Amino acid sequence: MSEDSMLKPPTINKLPTLKPPAVTALAGNSLQLPSTAQQKLNNSANGASTGSATGNPRNKCALKPGYSLMNWIRLCNSGADLSGTAGRVVPVSRSELAKHNQVGDAWMAIRGKVFNVTRYMDFHPGGVDELMRGVGRDATKLFDEVHAWVNYPQLLGKCYVGPLLQTAAVKKETLATDAELMQAPLPPTEIAPRFDWIQQRSELTLCFYTRRLANPGLLLKRQSACELELRVLLAASWHVYKFQLNAAVDWPPKSVRVGAETGKVEVTLAKQLAEPWSKYGTHESSKLEALDELHEFEVLHCAHFNHDSFELSLQSVQRELLLHLPVGYHLDIEVPYNGELLQRSYTPVSETWMTAEAVDSCLATQHFLIKHYEAGPVSSYLHELKPGARLQLSLPRGNFRLSQLEKHRNILLLAAGSGLTPILSVIPALLKRNSNRIERLQLLYFNKTQQDIWLQEKLQALQLSDERFTCQHILTQEAGRISQLLLEPHFKQSPAERFTFVAMCGPTGFNSAALDILTTLNIKTTEVHVFQA
Repeated sequence: MSEDSMLKPPTINKLPTLKPPAVTALAGNSLQLPSTAQQKLNNSANGASTGSATGNPRNKCALKPGYSLMNWIRLCNSGADLSGTAGRVVPVSRSELAKHNQVGDAWMAIRGKVFNVTRYMDFHPGGVDELMRGVGRDATKLFDEVHAWVNYPQLLGKCYVGPLLQTAAVKKETLATDAELMQAPLPPTEIAPRFDWIQQRSELTLCFYTRRLANPGLLLKRQSACELELRVLLAASWHVYKFQLNAAVDWPPKSVRVGAETGKVEVTLAKQLAEPWSKYGTHESSKLEALDELHEFEVLHCAHFNHDSFELSLQSVQRELLLHLPVGYHLDIEVPYNGELLQRSYTPVSETWMTAEAVDSCLATQHFLIKHYEAGPVSSYLHELKPGARLQLSLPRGNFRLSQLEKHRNILLLAAGSGLTPILSVIPALLKRNSNRIERLQLLYFNKTQQDIWLQEKLQALQLSDERFTCQHILTQEAGRISQLLLEPHFKQSPAERFTFVAMCGPTGFNSAALDILTTLNIKTTEVHVFQA
């Protein structure tokens, strides 16, 4: 999906992680409580209703003029110190987090990250009361119950204070006052890849076994003819293997296989001297959490795609680097803009979706289909690039779990406009699935006009080649926007035939409307995934 349709604040001038002094409460800082937030809190204290603050689009609180999502984006771009830390990244203990539990000094933690939401109070569609439920503590569980589809790292990126420190033991009095912490589910079992190797006289294969539907990613770098660094991405963790091989190998690899369903990674390299090895060599392994690393890529191909879109192929400047994304993950592209650096999220697509003129693919190449917005600084910048121009790309990002779809055989896909791109990565993975094979995979693709439709002929060809897949094009200029009337028929079949899982991607308004309708149709949030890039 393209960047400007997401209505999310850009990432500007990413700050380095510094080791700060001890954290102090911000009660005396310059952050002032917006008057409307104070009024809402007073109303709540006096028993006045602030609306149903559930996060459901049907029950949002009315926002005062000047506190829309676009106003929040402008505030994020204004340079205001929304985190209250003057640009420093400050690790936060649970006891420190608990101190910031007032409307005028409000911090909350979501998935190990602490955000200062003081200035966000008046912008929260669910109201101040709802936001205050998570203030001063780890609000992950509450967030997942109400806002699981919201792209909070982008929405609150400028409010980031620092990581939540995890203590080895929790005091009894803390447990007694935080029932939700007591009921929090245990973290999933850690997956550590198991390494093995096999050889033939002329080649070496490095094998990594994770588990079924682990959907691994891969980054492979050659340091020298005998040195390799191989990283396996599982969820948000990188498992790093640094190899000192027994003898020299050629580059690039003869083959690289990454099984989203099997969880197996195989890298086959040709030996420079064809002879048996007594051992593969040696390696050191380590684990790294979410890395904020950028790699330089250059433009190979940038060309017209349709009346308002273009295709872009990028290749790593470091020729001895290969990158494979997990299914459903995206990359952030960073570009300069008015002396700053902007990042937007794009999901690469397989070369099979590109035009015949596109550059041949390999794991060193990433292909994108991008909608050009005249007022969008990033898409406009990318649209004008010539071959040889250079860009910075992030490592893969995302939270899509392929295992979440394992038990489902009838799956509905919803896409709007350029939101088709993450869906394109999911379709082949599901149709190729061997265990619990897909019975029906239907795509409802929403566009304003016939001219806006991407890849109509290729989607039709896929429909003809696999009877399990169907694609229905919905033109909003004729049929109107997504509605219960459009979705309800897909959930009226017999229990054995009705769709039991929905994956979607589109602009924020499209996603919110779809979620609202699915809730009305009694579809559980655990049976829905919303792609945010």
